[in-house]
Amino acid sequence: MSADAAAVVVHAVITPADGRLEAALAAVASAVDGIRAEVGCELYAPHVAPDGTIVIVEKWTSRADLEAHDTGEPVGVLRAGLAGLTGAPTRVTVLEPVLVGGQGDSAKAAL
Repeated sequence: MSADAAAVVVHAVITPADGRLEAALAAVASAVDGIRAEVGCELYAPHVAPDGTIVIVEKWTSRADLEAHDTGEPVGVLRAGLAGLTGAPTRVTVLEPVLVGGQGDSAKAAL
């Protein structure tokens, strides 16, 4: 199995409390360099959705790397920074790839 086939993609949604988007983004920014430096972090890309949520797309080399991230210091910095700034619990979804379509360009078939 290739490294890409073993990679783990995560979709996390942070819901800032009313009027707290900029503060929540600052909390994310304070942790992002540490998270991106973690072993196995291939992608950590925060976005703001039209509804005002912060959506983070992540890619980890392995499930073990993702599990280490979940208990690591950088994500602790993120959680501490978000304390009191969210209007709902963060939703984290670990995604499973679905390879559909022809053989074409397999690089476009998965993150």
